[in-house]
Amino acid sequence: MERRDYEYYEANAADISLEDITSSEDNVEILRRLRDGDDTLTHLTLDSERWPNNFHIGEGDDLGWLGYFIGKSKFFHHLYILVLHDGEGREQQMPAFMEGIARNQSIREIFVCNYITSCNDGFASIMRALHSLPQLEGLDIDDGNRFGPDGWSELRTLLESGVCKLQQLRLSGNYYIGDPGVGILSNRLRGIGSSLKVLALRSNFIGNSRLLAVVEALANCSSLEKLDLSKNDFSYAEAGLGSLSDWLQRDEVNLKSLHLQYCRINDEGLRVVAQGVANHCEELDLNENRTFTATGLSY
Repeated sequence: MERRDYEYYEANAADISLEDITSSEDNVEILRRLRDGDDTLTHLTLDSERWPNNFHIGEGDDLGWLGYFIGKSKFFHHLYILVLHDGEGREQQMPAFMEGIARNQSIREIFVCNYITSCNDGFASIMRALHSLPQLEGLDIDDGNRFGPDGWSELRTLLESGVCKLQQLRLSGNYYIGDPGVGILSNRLRGIGSSLKVLALRSNFIGNSRLLAVVEALANCSSLEKLDLSKNDFSYAEAGLGSLSDWLQRDEVNLKSLHLQYCRINDEGLRVVAQGVANHCEELDLNENRTFTATGLSY
């Protein structure tokens, strides 16, 4: 398949038969609803499973035409990318799909999962496309260990640019946040800190030193209402937890909810956290921290 650009789809959109350009009846229906401006189609998932509102990428130019109609949609708000398979013609279709995302003016939330098999290039391309979405409010990247440092570098560039005034950022199960990707947070989230309300960093291999970097990044997040650091190992993180406690006590901080489930917090760690949470946080979730004792609970 030859590489197709936006002009190709624009020139052929009026004359094509959707049945002839897609690989399944379900995909035909989704493209028809996007083309016709169906305001009830607000969520769409790219997946390998055939469920309602799931777009299954098969043979032909499914991905390219999907990108074109996404770019035209005015009612499409949530895109969940669970699968972006390699395959025949994908290299030619990918730019059209990414351009469609970049042209869209209604997407509010993007979810990207680990099952993108064109991992690093595909993820990096998605992050570059998001530079054209100032209306984006939520970004969720789950289990991205296979995306590689290039993709995370693109994410850092996106966050530093301040183009997207994100209200929610969720990075879960990502080794590159815990280790080399901690640089994503070392910019102190200055590009999005003023708008960010929810930050979730679950299962990111964050220990003491990396927790210190996270707290430093929170310096510009005065609007933050929910912080989720669950499923990171804080068993030897008294200094990091102390820094978190100090941050919670700042006058400009208005955190309502702090989640620290499954963090292996010990009695000393609980003591320093309790000092910051008292009168400064409405909800503290410490479920499944079986490493502290009755002494720790007394704090």
